[in-house]
Amino acid sequence: MDLHGKRVLITGANGFIGGRLAERLINEEGAYVRGLVRNEARHTPHVSEIAIGDVVDTAAVQRAIEGCDLVIHCAAMQSGRAKLDDYRRVNVEGTLNLLRAAHDAGVQRFIHISTINVHGLPPPRDAHADSPLCFTGDFYSVSKAEGERAAWQFAREHNLALTVIRPGCTYGPRSQAWTLTPLERVRHGRPVLIGDGNGICNAIYIDNLIDLILLAIKNDAAVGQAFLGTEGRGVTWREFYGAYAQMLGIQKINSMPYWFAMSVATAFELIAKLDGYPPRVARSSVNFYSHRVVFDIEKSKRLLGYTPKISFEEGMRLTHQWLVERGQLVAKSK
Repeated sequence: MDLHGKRVLITGANGFIGGRLAERLINEEGAYVRGLVRNEARHTPHVSEIAIGDVVDTAAVQRAIEGCDLVIHCAAMQSGRAKLDDYRRVNVEGTLNLLRAAHDAGVQRFIHISTINVHGLPPPRDAHADSPLCFTGDFYSVSKAEGERAAWQFAREHNLALTVIRPGCTYGPRSQAWTLTPLERVRHGRPVLIGDGNGICNAIYIDNLIDLILLAIKNDAAVGQAFLGTEGRGVTWREFYGAYAQMLGIQKINSMPYWFAMSVATAFELIAKLDGYPPRVARSSVNFYSHRVVFDIEKSKRLLGYTPKISFEEGMRLTHQWLVERGQLVAKSK
């Protein structure tokens, strides 16, 4: 698909991935981007037009999709004190709401942004883009797996051109989850590692992820396929958090033993069963930080010609530069 002059709807356009994607679609591809956001007051950079509404609001979604050639669904409920049904309402029903409206409007392509967590925590040792979905774990991961399953079923039944991208730990300028939060956790000496920190973080720099998404949009071979938004070169959590510690000039990164973390998680999960809300710490989270799986991206290379251009070291250098510009860090004297 040639994106020049195309009208693109991005849900969650004021989020980290959606915002950077909108910026590059406009500046590099010449697309017209309409951003569907819940709150106009929240900063929404680099969009051609703003549409206000929630993905669960049928009428708002229909208005937002009207006249669009392509839909990129980035919005999701990711965290917060909410029950599983609340996650499903957004991540499953909201996704189906968009798919129905996209089908009715005759859009050419639908790109669904999922997560590598749909493969389970821990994932299978040979995890790749065609590994099966897993429907156990934390509320976010379960609801995203269910939402993806529903999307595939809808696409098959209605002959909709669907592509799924499953990002890993996406860091870089403007990232809250994998830049600002890790930085503050290290700054305040919180335990961020499990055991010796040699679990694998399938990190991806934001522009490497956007490169993958753009390749998938422009390549017809991506229709009906899922791709992993990782770099195929996992770093350890000690290396990942260590990069932020180095920015801060901190030598020691705190950790907790695996057995202790699992004991705490088990206790929180027992409490969670009583109130129906997510546990403060889950066993799936402990597995997330301790597994040793590097996701295989051979499919992205073979079908799309994808190669991550920005190394981990360069990605962290660019992230550091942004943090200094934002005032989160003080520039080091030469």
